[in-house]
Amino acid sequence: MRELSIVVPIVTPCTRAGDPDLAGLKVLCQTLLDAGCSSLFVAGSSGRGPWFSRHDRVRICRAVVDQVGGSVPLLAGCMASGLPQMLENAHAVADAGAQMAVVTVPGYFNYSQQEIEIVFSKFADSAPVPVVVYDIPDLTRTKLDVDLLIRLAHHGNIVGFKDSTGDYAHFKGLLDGLSDLPDTSLLQGKERFLADSLLAGASGFVVSMVQMDPCPFIALSRAARAGKRDLAQRIQTEITKLVNIFEASFRRRPETSTLFHLLNWALRHRGVCDNILLDHEGDCPLWLADNARQAVEICEAAATIQE
Repeated sequence: MRELSIVVPIVTPCTRAGDPDLAGLKVLCQTLLDAGCSSLFVAGSSGRGPWFSRHDRVRICRAVVDQVGGSVPLLAGCMASGLPQMLENAHAVADAGAQMAVVTVPGYFNYSQQEIEIVFSKFADSAPVPVVVYDIPDLTRTKLDVDLLIRLAHHGNIVGFKDSTGDYAHFKGLLDGLSDLPDTSLLQGKERFLADSLLAGASGFVVSMVQMDPCPFIALSRAARAGKRDLAQRIQTEITKLVNIFEASFRRRPETSTLFHLLNWALRHRGVCDNILLDHEGDCPLWLADNARQAVEICEAAATIQE
């Protein structure tokens, strides 16, 4: 498999009114790369890609390119409600410097697996840069079949997949099905399965919680790549505690903004950026801030684990 290691689905610093804070974004990018992350993914779910206008997505992309140049792979979300908009987004972010276009099942309508395959194939036929297919049924309400994904992997312009299904058996089936395609990447999108996925041969991972504190995630990745199974699993145990805090937070407050509140608290605590929240998301509840504090403490402890 083609390795991408740690791809950060970077949040978008912004004003409460929703204007991207491009200076803050550049600082955040550099902080993550300096810590050891290897690729950046803008305008994804964590970066609120579907919220921002195409104009703002282009501004976001250009700001990251201005900061990092071509030194690391840059992926950009092109999600939309239909193929024409998906392609327009792809051309816009490619012109802004993105090296790969990331797409999910189009929003709003319900599609069969056959229809989805046709849409993705047509997108890949016309996309100006290589394509990564992002499977996130929590948001698209559709889980992609393994056989469908393996067929798509043989398209000349589809170079990778991000699996956020939360189904490790599904992920492993796809990993096995892609084993004869050395130029294709498969990325784990769920924090609970990072160690198992890397030790099984995955290309890397794309998870939002890396922005709570990248250090334990980098340590896990390095341990797994070095074949240090026990160390990787010990770090994973601590990361799973972090996952449990996030899941408990969502059970109490299921809105997507719960994720942004948790990440915002950690980023401010670490002095990395000022704000990623919007006006309608309100102030962080005290109980949620306490959960964020506990999560940061877990990250700090996990980063100290030694062989």
